[in-house]
Amino acid sequence: MKRLAYMLLIPLVAGGLYCKKETTVQREGIVNFLSGTVAIIDGQNRSAARVGDAVRQGMTITTGPRSFVDIYFDENAVKILENSEVEIAELELIMKDDAEKTRLYLKQGKMFSRVAKKLAKDDSYQVATPTSTAGVRGTEFLVASDELKSLIATLNGTVEVKNDTDPEQKAVEVPEGKQVEVEKDRKMTVEELSAENKKLLRDIKKDFREMKREIRQRFEKKRHEIRKAVRDQREKNRDAVDRQKELDRENVERQKATDKENIERIKETADTTAAESQDNVTRQAEESKEKLESVKPEIKKFKSNIE
Repeated sequence: MKRLAYMLLIPLVAGGLYCKKETTVQREGIVNFLSGTVAIIDGQNRSAARVGDAVRQGMTITTGPRSFVDIYFDENAVKILENSEVEIAELELIMKDDAEKTRLYLKQGKMFSRVAKKLAKDDSYQVATPTSTAGVRGTEFLVASDELKSLIATLNGTVEVKNDTDPEQKAVEVPEGKQVEVEKDRKMTVEELSAENKKLLRDIKKDFREMKREIRQRFEKKRHEIRKAVRDQREKNRDAVDRQKELDRENVERQKATDKENIERIKETADTTAAESQDNVTRQAEESKEKLESVKPEIKKFKSNIE
């Protein structure tokens, strides 16, 4: 029985792992507007950014002095300001949960995020720096960073900020009109938005260019392709699960038949052995009887002379 259970466990576990595997689809952003010197780094390749360029996971965007670039990720968008460097760390759709994952890493400089699209339950949008991580569900906020400290300032909504240099320190919420500085060995304190940052945020929002028509059309086409890929993959997953279930059922039936044959064979062997043992006992008894008869002493009868 243990052998049977073990043999059945293998395909069932394999099927379960297959179902839980998270298949991902790569999303992309598109350059909507730029000014000055903006470069896209893709591995070893570095090229000047142009309107309409695709921005994908693993790429890095850099801006020079008096330069900026607007990049749309569907309805959400970022404006990367001058002298900045941003890595597109994660830009995926998790098929299992239909969840969009966005993680941008601001190594240095300033970046404004406009998360206009309401995020679903399993969606995430994060901006990380060498010292902090800012996560949101729908808001407009600025992140400024160098290697030693960062600033998170919220224009609308609420941003949750973690101090990555001190994991023991509790995250803080930065609501509308507030800001927080994150620095090593320093407790985070939420403060009123400074007049300088308040003006900067308003100017950035005012200067944000709406998504160009052709770029919106590209997003709609890409969205359709991604959703189709999700549907197709789910259909493949269902087919694979159904095939695995059928294989498991066949394995069970085969194992049952094998076990039944083994049991019958063992029973037949046991019956044969018992019969042979009984024959041996009977034969030995007869042989013993014959030996006893052969050694029995002869008793002579004497006639009496007494009258």
